[in-house]
Amino acid sequence: MELDYETVRRAIKGDRNAQAKLLNHYDSYINALSTVIEVRTDGTEHRYVDEDMKAEIQTKYLEVLPKCKVIK
Repeated sequence: MELDYETVRRAIKGDRNAQAKLLNHYDSYINALSTVIEVRTDGTEHRYVDEDMKAEIQTKYLEVLPKCKVIK
């Protein structure tokens, strides 16, 4: 999904639907950032998305979003 200028502009202005589209667009990237690798005692790795970390990243993103400037 490509983000269009109007969606980004609306998200910056606080439109919840547009913000949800932005979060959806960046979901795989945010998942990668919030993935934890746990090494078990037998040496195997267990990877999982830390949902608390993911929520924190999403919250911080939405907090700084109004400070962004969009150049058309």
